[in-house]
Amino acid sequence: MYFAVLWKNPEISREELKLVQAKEISYPKKGIMIFDTKYKELLPQLGGVIKTGIVVKEKDLQELLADVKIIWIQNEANGKHLKRTVWIRRYKLVDIFHTDKEIKNKGKEIINLENGLYGIVEQYQNIELYEAIDFGKPGRSMEMWMMPAKLAHMMINIWLAKFIHDSELDIEKLCIYDPFVWSWTTGMLANYMWYDFVGSDIKTNYAQQNATWRKTSKFYTPDKEIDIFKHDITQPLGNQLEDKDILIVSEWRLGPIVMKNTSSQDIKKFQEQVLQIYKSFLERVKELWSAIAVFTIPYYAGQENSLEKDISDYCTKIELAIEAIPEVYGREWQQVWRKILVIQ
Repeated sequence: MYFAVLWKNPEISREELKLVQAKEISYPKKGIMIFDTKYKELLPQLGGVIKTGIVVKEKDLQELLADVKIIWIQNEANGKHLKRTVWIRRYKLVDIFHTDKEIKNKGKEIINLENGLYGIVEQYQNIELYEAIDFGKPGRSMEMWMMPAKLAHMMINIWLAKFIHDSELDIEKLCIYDPFVWSWTTGMLANYMWYDFVGSDIKTNYAQQNATWRKTSKFYTPDKEIDIFKHDITQPLGNQLEDKDILIVSEWRLGPIVMKNTSSQDIKKFQEQVLQIYKSFLERVKELWSAIAVFTIPYYAGQENSLEKDISDYCTKIELAIEAIPEVYGREWQQVWRKILVIQ
């Protein structure tokens, strides 16, 4: 058995966990999921969980942790209990929802699950990767919203969860395409995950600025193809994507800046503007008849949101099957959140 400490958006995390085809699921504590899988080698690929590992019985801890000099645990009482019962040498306290480099480098973290079961953490989310992509690249701007690297990672996995176990699909030949490439967030994740990448945008200056930097990053995979070209999403595509199995992972601009005092009338106008762009985007998806798309749309906190229904209606009109992940991605202090939609 295995366990996962879910991220702040648990429904999105569970959607991504379909990648490992989790079975026999239980939730011993808030934010923790126990499950079984025959695809344990895919667990390190997950982006939407804070940490994962194996589930063991308390009586087995002494043997499994015999060579570990220091243990991290969540509370003092449990630490003292384990010193008495399984003879752990030394322990420190750690928050279950945090990751710490010292833990990963010098010891083991264990989690008290339920009924004498413990989790031994084997991998953590790749914070260093996300920080490098979100804040390390030189070509970025606040004039447009930037999709977080962690979210792009999860969106790629959400699509893979639907098709990776399909024997007829050659995942290694997959090419990820972002028609709103902007500063190259999706492209860097695609390259890190060993996929070819094609990106386009009406402006590619930020992506080009990041070209040199990405090659110096330790997360760069040199053997995979990367191509960037200028393209207006309102216009038909050329032949840049011919003979490729395409997965579209993208986020267009989330609309004009929204403040707490932005009027409902302006929010409605913003949604109409975004809808027109996404209609063009969906036409390009339709043009790539073999393509699948995972993308975000803006969700306005505390406002009437018509955009998801309008996009869904338009997909029906042009014969594209679409589904939405119910949970929205956002923070309490943000006025514009994100909703993930999937076309297949």
